[in-house]
Amino acid sequence: MEKTLLNLREGKLDFRTSLNTIGDAEFEFIKNLVYKQAGIFLAPHKKIMVQSRLNARLRTLGIPSFEDYVAKLKMDQNFSTQEMQELINRITTNKTDFFRENHHFEFLKNEYFPQLEKLAQDSGASKSLRIWCSASSTGEEPYSIAITVYDYFQNKPGWNCKIYASDIDTQVLMTAKKGVYRDDRLEPVSEAIKKKHFTEFKEKDHVYFEVKPHLKALVDFRQINLLHFPFPITDKLDLIFCRNVVIYFDKPTQKTLFQNFEVSLKPKGFLILGHSETMFGISDQFKFLGHTIYQKKT
Repeated sequence: MEKTLLNLREGKLDFRTSLNTIGDAEFEFIKNLVYKQAGIFLAPHKKIMVQSRLNARLRTLGIPSFEDYVAKLKMDQNFSTQEMQELINRITTNKTDFFRENHHFEFLKNEYFPQLEKLAQDSGASKSLRIWCSASSTGEEPYSIAITVYDYFQNKPGWNCKIYASDIDTQVLMTAKKGVYRDDRLEPVSEAIKKKHFTEFKEKDHVYFEVKPHLKALVDFRQINLLHFPFPITDKLDLIFCRNVVIYFDKPTQKTLFQNFEVSLKPKGFLILGHSETMFGISDQFKFLGHTIYQKKT
């Protein structure tokens, strides 16, 4: 740290444009901090990713090195408390698309929703549907769920449908709540869906689409840390989407999360994971139905 400050005084280094290298000790500290706060496990090969994503943050803060950044996190409690959310926002991965892994949405409209409707007709069960998208990112996934829900139930009177959508990253939640997307983000979406559920407009020579009010009204966005249980959702849930999230957790964290999801679901509720995720060897509380779709056993 002293050498860095000396170079700064002598004009040999401009931290505003330079790329800092993160040392092993600093990476280890940040890795442990992120794991403790968000449950995200950063393997050694993620060191370069952490370095890349945090360099811009260091420049914004005017901090010349990772050594100084970590020292401030350790010694300045106020800074550490305020910085934690910014740190997590930069570490989390937010790759998402509309109707990504479309077979899950086909399952909803072709199998699950008809089953739910028949159950209500045959047994007099409540015409209620509660879905939680537990890693909403910038909103493409929960709005894809909302489109699927709306198109199926819009002409079926008496149904009360609600979608909870959450993320740990406050920045992506702001984007999700706005519901405004560049036209290239809607490439997977048909023209019919665009016309029905989005309003097109131009701004600074770019074409944008905004989610229409009837969809926004279905989705309740909120920040939720999946490590904090009980979750701040009072309703028992029919179905939980948790796709492409648990791959960032280690096995003990995955086991705890699946246990908490099981508690949060109604009897025989459903849990949908991402294509590279599995419960095999981690939880025996769910029955595997195929295509990373699981159903609570009891």
